[in-house]
Amino acid sequence: MNYSIDTIMRENINKYGDKGYIYEKENGVYCGHTYREFCEDVWRHSDHLNKNGFGRVIALYAANSYKYMVLDTAIMGYIGICMTLSKEWTCDDIDRMLETKKIDSLIYDKERAEAAEKLSAKYPAIKFVSMDEIKPESEYTILPAQDRNASCKVIFSSGTTGIPKGVMLCQRNMFASWDNLYKRAPMNETDVDYLFLPLNHTYAGICNFLYSVISGMQIWLCSDTKKIFEEILEVKPTLFCAVPLIYERLYAVCMEKGLDPVQLLGGNIRYLFCGGAYMKPEIRQYIKQCGLNFMEAYGLSETSSLISTEYSYSRDDFTSCGAIYEHLDARIADDGEIIVKGDNVFNGYYQEEELTKKCFTEDGYFKTGDTGEIRDGKLYLIGRKKRVIILSNGENVYPHDIEKCFEGIENIAKVKVFEKNREIFATLYVTGTTDAERIISSVNETLPKYSRISAYEVLQDSIAKRIK
Repeated sequence: MNYSIDTIMRENINKYGDKGYIYEKENGVYCGHTYREFCEDVWRHSDHLNKNGFGRVIALYAANSYKYMVLDTAIMGYIGICMTLSKEWTCDDIDRMLETKKIDSLIYDKERAEAAEKLSAKYPAIKFVSMDEIKPESEYTILPAQDRNASCKVIFSSGTTGIPKGVMLCQRNMFASWDNLYKRAPMNETDVDYLFLPLNHTYAGICNFLYSVISGMQIWLCSDTKKIFEEILEVKPTLFCAVPLIYERLYAVCMEKGLDPVQLLGGNIRYLFCGGAYMKPEIRQYIKQCGLNFMEAYGLSETSSLISTEYSYSRDDFTSCGAIYEHLDARIADDGEIIVKGDNVFNGYYQEEELTKKCFTEDGYFKTGDTGEIRDGKLYLIGRKKRVIILSNGENVYPHDIEKCFEGIENIAKVKVFEKNREIFATLYVTGTTDAERIISSVNETLPKYSRISAYEVLQDSIAKRIK
């Protein structure tokens, strides 16, 4: 089906009407917004953005919230391109992005106001507006819908240094996998989804949120990531999406205290999804044997998050990444790389034509960078063509990029970065006296928080000295 934001909302506004849709906490209490209220807010905000000169390329620099979801949908459906930035980015991160990427406006929340206001002085041509200041009129006009093939979303993939790649997606890309996901997990308006994953990533922004516009399922927003399991017991969701780190914590608590994961997740789970990083088979097996419908998934930002997902209640060997989506043409290249072609494959990298060309084969297959095998329609990962550390929270860290940060520093001959004891670890090979602690600290200041070096050692004259 040719899904688009406008057609879905117009078709479903009466179907779901005044049923509760999106819930977020206000003063410690969950308050709901109906599906009708959401649609009208989207139309109202898109009209406001259009009338008040926000331009076509609008960046969102904010944490998850109902207003974030309204603005995101309004921009994608009716205005132009919504560029979603990580709420963890620092002022320097945003600055580096703005030096190379063209945008018209940047909307920020109060927690990021200081960084935004500092940048507004440097970039006077960009409209910087606080989210709280956007108060559309009660009367509005529904704008013409955007072409579903036009890029309407830029999501930045994980990057270790410099500016991460901006993945351009259109509505055709983002909705392409819905029918095949529905075959695996037929979600509907009776489902309740507890959402804590950041909406600036495709996993949450598409699979959790955008697909709920079709299904009408309820979305309950996490108010504090320190309260995930506490709020799950309050919400009692039927659907939950997480990265391996969360399931590892769940497993550890169950093993330590002899608790039941079914009850810890509220007792109502119908679909339990995992993606973003490697999941230990023994934890996956334990969760499924406890009776939970655990569904492993694999995808990238460039494939609108999805390439394969396990079928509900299927026989699981606990090592595959699930069944490849039927609408996709997925193959293994001669060098072992997974390559794919299909409507969910992105439009290219934002303002990077040469890089885009390099990521496709001559016959149009996207090169994922992962190596793997396909057996009986299921995908099995082997590794990465390029050295990468995939953290349990789903972030990618490229050791080579960190190692380059040490080039030219006096008395450092070579640096090797790798994962050790679940930390980013560096070995510094030095030729003379050096202040390793100062150098590591200086390099870390240039890196995103998740990719900073946590521990290191200095090797000199063949004698290793461990320094923490």
